[in-house]
Amino acid sequence: MDKRRNPVDKDTLSQQRIALYDAIERGELTLQESLKRMRALSRLTQPEFAAHRGVSVKVIREIERGIANPTVNTLNQIGRIFGLEVGFIRTDKLTGRKQA
Repeated sequence: MDKRRNPVDKDTLSQQRIALYDAIERGELTLQESLKRMRALSRLTQPEFAAHRGVSVKVIREIERGIANPTVNTLNQIGRIFGLEVGFIRTDKLTGRKQA
């Protein structure tokens, strides 16, 4: 294990993962924020996470900076380990507006 990383107990990681899923379900996170949180939960650097997910470091960096235009396939590769895949979200969830 990398000595720069402090150990985190499994219960804490589990709670953080549940919080991530809840925030995604509520439509509170952008793609950029979601990826940062997934990578933090994985406890990997950008290059490590990219290699683990089979995508380029450039893609990870650009998504985290909010300037990427990744393909659906790339997003599914990234989210697969968390049991996530690309789908549609009602815009009223994102904007806070209620449907009439």
